[in-house]
Amino acid sequence: MERSVCNRNCWILGAIAGIVVLLFTSGIGDLGFAAGLFLGLLTFGMVGAMLVWLVCNDRPELFHDDGGVTGLDWKRELADSQPEAMMVPASVVAEPQVSSNQMPIVAGAMPAGRSVVAETKVAKAAPEVAKAAPKAKPASGKAKAKPAAKKVELPADDLRRINGVGPKLSDWLHENGVTRFEQIAAWDGEAVADFAHRLGRMGGRIEADDWVGQARLLASGGETEHSRAVDRGEST
Repeated sequence: MERSVCNRNCWILGAIAGIVVLLFTSGIGDLGFAAGLFLGLLTFGMVGAMLVWLVCNDRPELFHDDGGVTGLDWKRELADSQPEAMMVPASVVAEPQVSSNQMPIVAGAMPAGRSVVAETKVAKAAPEVAKAAPKAKPASGKAKAKPAAKKVELPADDLRRINGVGPKLSDWLHENGVTRFEQIAAWDGEAVADFAHRLGRMGGRIEADDWVGQARLLASGGETEHSRAVDRGEST
């Protein structure tokens, strides 16, 4: 679009904006026609000038085109600009320096005398090592296995000596692995609750009759009135 045509179109748009402002402001409130005309002209000038500046004028570009210079081209230019004295040839870096004073190792270059002495020492040391090594004794098939220690089973206590334990409860405790006073004396709160739950309605006797306390007294060799009565056959 040519600049003259662009300017004309921008001022036409500014004039339209000014007429719209004139129509909406003249006769409204305290504003008269003169005030509306003033506002319309002001709008025409401001809008037209702003459109011309934004659309028709050439603004400087934010980003200049560098002619397609890439990062690789920039590195090449930097390398070309370095002086030749700072550049090391690749051949110098690649070739390792070999000392001319290094003695080449050739098979059989060692004196024969030393090799003979070394072989003699090794031959003498071999029998001594063989003698020092202990001979492994064969495992005897007749070895008798030691008998395992037999578990000593203590005799069962008469659990009826505990007040609250009758013949049926005594048999039930025996069936559940409780045969001695020491076992009941070692019950804690969790064990008491477990056996009380397994006994059902009769489980309350464990705490009511204090089975644990009686078992501790009887296990230590003491006696109670109920245990004496059971021993005399007066109570079951």
